[in-house]
Amino acid sequence: MDQADAFFTQTVVGAPFTALLGRRRSPGQPSPEGLNVQLATGEHQLTRLWRDWIVLSHACDPVGQPRSRPGKLRGLLERHALWLAVLGLTSLLVTAAIWGVLLWK
Repeated sequence: MDQADAFFTQTVVGAPFTALLGRRRSPGQPSPEGLNVQLATGEHQLTRLWRDWIVLSHACDPVGQPRSRPGKLRGLLERHALWLAVLGLTSLLVTAAIWGVLLWK
């Protein structure tokens, strides 16, 4: 990279600075999340948090293939979620009122 390239890069991107990646761990903290590698055997696996993230993020979906549409039951539940929540809260309040009346007597 010559001086012109460096000047151009610095004017477009900005001045170089140090980025802090992660944080220091103290001895009492739980194990870190990420990739666990067994140095003796060479086995490796992702920790639970990262496995959940990969499954939920669709990061490993095949390229060029659309995601499958949700089923009819899920679509029905999503369309009527507000009414189902109101029905659930109403039934909770009615149950609490009935228990209150029964225990009052």
